[in-house]
Amino acid sequence: MRQALDRFRAAPYARWIVLAAGALLGLAAVAGFTFRERWERMSLENALQRATGYVVTLDAVRHNGATLVVEGLHAHSRGGAIVVDVARAEVATSERGIVARVERPRLTLLPDRWQGDEREKLTAAVRALHVDALDASVVDGSILVARGVVPEAAVSFADVRGNLGLRDGEPSFALSLDLVDGSARFPISARTEPGASATPAVRWEAAALPLGALGAAISQDAPVHIRAGWLTGVSLTQDRAALRAQARVEAANVELRSGSVHVLAGLNGNLEMGTHSIGSGGLRATLDGIPFEFTGEVSDLRSRLAWIVEGSPDLRRLGRLMFSVAAEPKLQSMRVEWTAPGVGFSKYSIATDNGPLTISAVILNPREPTLRLDTAIADDHVFSSGERTSSMGVRTHAIAGVNGDYFDIGRTYQPQGMLIRSGELLRGPVDRYALVVQRDGSVEFNEYKLRGSVATPRGNFPVTQFNNWPAGDVTVITPAFGKTLPPYPGDTFVELAPVDQKAGRYQVVDVRPVDQALPVSFGLVFGPRLKGPLPRPGDRIRLSYRLEPSVGDAVAAIGGGPMLIKDGAWYEDRHAPAPDERDVRWPVIALAHLSDDLLMLVAVDGRHPERSVGMTRPEFASLLQRFGAVDAMALDSGGSVTLVSRAPGDENVSVRNQPSDNSAERWVSDALFLYSSAPAPEIVAPRAATTPVPETRPTP
Repeated sequence: MRQALDRFRAAPYARWIVLAAGALLGLAAVAGFTFRERWERMSLENALQRATGYVVTLDAVRHNGATLVVEGLHAHSRGGAIVVDVARAEVATSERGIVARVERPRLTLLPDRWQGDEREKLTAAVRALHVDALDASVVDGSILVARGVVPEAAVSFADVRGNLGLRDGEPSFALSLDLVDGSARFPISARTEPGASATPAVRWEAAALPLGALGAAISQDAPVHIRAGWLTGVSLTQDRAALRAQARVEAANVELRSGSVHVLAGLNGNLEMGTHSIGSGGLRATLDGIPFEFTGEVSDLRSRLAWIVEGSPDLRRLGRLMFSVAAEPKLQSMRVEWTAPGVGFSKYSIATDNGPLTISAVILNPREPTLRLDTAIADDHVFSSGERTSSMGVRTHAIAGVNGDYFDIGRTYQPQGMLIRSGELLRGPVDRYALVVQRDGSVEFNEYKLRGSVATPRGNFPVTQFNNWPAGDVTVITPAFGKTLPPYPGDTFVELAPVDQKAGRYQVVDVRPVDQALPVSFGLVFGPRLKGPLPRPGDRIRLSYRLEPSVGDAVAAIGGGPMLIKDGAWYEDRHAPAPDERDVRWPVIALAHLSDDLLMLVAVDGRHPERSVGMTRPEFASLLQRFGAVDAMALDSGGSVTLVSRAPGDENVSVRNQPSDNSAERWVSDALFLYSSAPAPEIVAPRAATTPVPETRPTP
């Protein structure tokens, strides 16, 4: 053995092999220590990234006895809206679970990078870590709300101190922090407390916060810029199920941008937020120097922060209504309400060379899934004693509406033109325009005719009318006509029973002259102009009728006129009702289809020289064009003009304009209404006791 060893040592390369082996072992020992730290850091980074979905890097990871020390933790969400930096964290285990000390943490929020609901992603990330128990103390932390890149902080919250806990995946904390505004600091407290659901609620409170400092975080591209003012009595409570926040706005100055810049100055009032809503029971300010009021709520804020930068569809529509009114010449005052999803209301006054005007308008999105348009008719019959528009609105649970067609005032109250309710034809057309609403929310204005025929064993006759009285040719009569058919010399009523209604085959039940009132049933009235033998009881007849042009899948239609605007230009309607009223300045009302596919119901008061002198038809068309009307049709004007809507906080519609018949609402024949299936408002909910009887709301 010794000889073998001596021979090995004598070999010329043996020394080098031993030295090389020793060097390699030494390097391996050093590398093992170095790679262990690097491997542990990379493993921890990967574990955190997989668990949270955030991009995570660590400057260094080491052990101080049983304590894990992390130097320089940096993490950000995939969209970059949340950035977390921690200077140092010491983590150890104890009998209670994990105990941590977090030094100089910094949380940066970038709202203009917000994608979806980043808060929910962060909550899911914390849960994904599967930490059973955590107690952490936060030392000298800060929060930044920034635009663009992280170093450009717009809002700073400093001296974040307190304790954090995590038990069975549920967080708990009690923190204090200050909003920094120059040299001034404003205390804020944040804590968790039992919530409505199993998840603890988070509650934030502050006595006062400067709006200018908070508004600095809003992107320059956002439609709203807050320049000054205060939030007082701030409280925000949120759990997994709901969010509720409220504060009072005081002396705020806000810039609203939509093409041009508008300024809300001296804004005061209560402001509230719900899970997906923002609104107020009453805000007052001046808009470009004009007295302004707002009430109501917008409830389509699907992301908790993105809407601040991007807005929401209803916020943009609210802005469209506000800015359209603000652009009116010689504007004197304005009030704006947001009634329900897709529906806004405004009332404003302007000065003209002819005198003052008061205008009421409802703007609506006909494609909003929770909305539908439909008609109503007095007493649910074509032939009636009339009914107030507001009464029909309350009876059918509408949220807004306007009076309808010209009608036989003081006698039969039957409308003069076409009427479709809930897809059913109630009254046939005449040679005037009508509005037709399709099931998909699209609308069209057109002139319609009824085309039909009845074939009997004794001859064929054209059918030209539907629930019209008195009959000229052959008129279809249905139970919707009324309770009785009034007497009219020369008319003959032929009562029909269905044989194959789908194929239009009927049997004659009875034939009677209308020389006295008859109970109404389905049948035909043959007018005195018709010559030839009439059907007899027992005869089999074939009846067919249709509207031309076809109304397709129409759910509602209402007659009116004249047509005021077609394809964006003034239209001289050759079939205008009451053509002598064209150039008379008095109350007017219309339905308008706007260039952005919205609809407007617009009423102008008249016959009140101290507050509103009314408009001629051409003047009214010019007003509608300023709102962007592509097509517009007037309705029965004068004393019939009535616009109703449900004011925020009310349960029923009420009259929002001022009718001209001694300020009393006129009994009319029919109306067009808007209905909503949206949930009850979160913020401006109907009061417990709301008067069910409609009443006029006079304008101050």
